[in-house]
Amino acid sequence: MKKISIKLSFILFIITNIIFANTKLINKPINPMIIPQPKKIEVKKGTFSLNNKTIISVSSETKSIGEYLANELKHSTGLPLPLKTASGNKNQILMELIPDKKLGDEGYKLSITPDEIKISANKPAGVFYGCQTLRQLLPPENYSKSPVTNVEWKTPCVNIVDVPRFKWRGLMLDSCRHFFNVDFVKEFIDLMAMHKLNTFHWHLTEDQGWRIEIKKYPKLTEIGAWRNENGKKYGGFYSQKQIREIVKYAADKFITVVPEIEMPGHSVAAIASYPELSCSGKQVDVANTWGVKKNVYCAGKE
Repeated sequence: MKKISIKLSFILFIITNIIFANTKLINKPINPMIIPQPKKIEVKKGTFSLNNKTIISVSSETKSIGEYLANELKHSTGLPLPLKTASGNKNQILMELIPDKKLGDEGYKLSITPDEIKISANKPAGVFYGCQTLRQLLPPENYSKSPVTNVEWKTPCVNIVDVPRFKWRGLMLDSCRHFFNVDFVKEFIDLMAMHKLNTFHWHLTEDQGWRIEIKKYPKLTEIGAWRNENGKKYGGFYSQKQIREIVKYAADKFITVVPEIEMPGHSVAAIASYPELSCSGKQVDVANTWGVKKNVYCAGKE
């Protein structure tokens, strides 16, 4: 009996500790998962709820960002979220520019109470990044492109101060070895914006394909944009109109496009289009295998 009593006491001790530990976890505020992690975050009691009376208060400098947020959230929530220029309203998302040198060009402050969401920054870029953090605080269904029902559009009350550690926050897309259409590139840019990346490194020329239209040299896209893949024609290119469209799309999300046009190597697609660019002048095909190629632009030719 004594052994059984000791075992029961030990089991009760373990159960009591598990319950106590779980109670502590339940009562302890949990920091929201935000990527990248903000410089400073304070979680407070309460929530802010988006509803059909919520408005977005903007200035002339932040109007386009307000329109962006309203459009993105309307897809999933179905809420109108109208824009107004007056502040001091309850149940609002306020976007404001303030003089605060510590925030720099891209930092922001995000304050959420049960009555108001306030995004403050020195420059519009900071307000935009504050919107990205706000969306990460909302239920993940807010990223849906179609209405989602049975979701409470709530965000925890927080005080956040965030300033980026790095000026260049880039991501590279190689459109040469594998061609990606305009819709995919825009989706890629959307995901960059979501994670507050600001530099789109766009790889546009390679041995395996030339992807940017140059009207003075039409063969670059007539020939250089296409390669033979197991007997099938593979490739594609971006027209100048499409390039401009993508550059503007990125700029609207505070992303700078840095095009990569390689030389003197990684240029077989260009040499296949204009053989005279090489030292031998021999006709070659656009490369359909990976690895280092010896055919390069000839530095000895004008």
